[in-house]
Amino acid sequence: MSILLTLAILVGFSDPAMPSGEKVVYLGYDAGNQTSREITHEVYNKGDYYYTVHTHHDTTQITVMCKVRMNDLSTIQIVKNRSGKFQLGIEQKHDAILVQDGFKDKETKHKHSGRFYDRHTLLDAFRGYPFDNPETVEFPFFESNIGMVITGECTLGGIYEVNTSIGKIKCYKLTLGFKSSFVQTAYKMILAGRSFDFYYQVVEPHRLIYWTDNKGSYIKFLRVESK
Repeated sequence: MSILLTLAILVGFSDPAMPSGEKVVYLGYDAGNQTSREITHEVYNKGDYYYTVHTHHDTTQITVMCKVRMNDLSTIQIVKNRSGKFQLGIEQKHDAILVQDGFKDKETKHKHSGRFYDRHTLLDAFRGYPFDNPETVEFPFFESNIGMVITGECTLGGIYEVNTSIGKIKCYKLTLGFKSSFVQTAYKMILAGRSFDFYYQVVEPHRLIYWTDNKGSYIKFLRVESK
């Protein structure tokens, strides 16, 4: 692992003390298909890691189950199902990242000896941004569509009020970027030109209130349910 990626881990995200058993409900909108659905995001404290369940409540019934380390919110494992069938698995295995493609019934290994962050876990990982000491946080970012670890960036873009079903909520705006402008451009091309902004409640434990891309898709906070 490079010195850059090592430093990224040391000065990156930290545990925001997410409430165990909490379920946050969002309204999700897909601009491409012009469809809406409820999305739930559940978080469970397992002692040395968080276990999250992210579910789209529509005909596709996408469910993403993640394990992230508690100290720095880096990725341990991801299991993604669609309509009850296994779609994607991502897991750290010694000096590699194991990717399982359920559609193709195929496994691939990508060499990487350190910790990493995956896009499926960024909703929670960015909650650990150092809001009291704002700076651009660089982190090792793995995208299975690319098949490599690159240097991601998380940048604070100010404080905004977001309109929700329960009124206006003051939020920090964080933007996902990349160290290399070439990688930034290439990544956007792979994901059809999309870029991403995350809005987190200023009040701790910094729940995600609003996520949007530059194509008009979004998820927006509706309510909190506690088990």
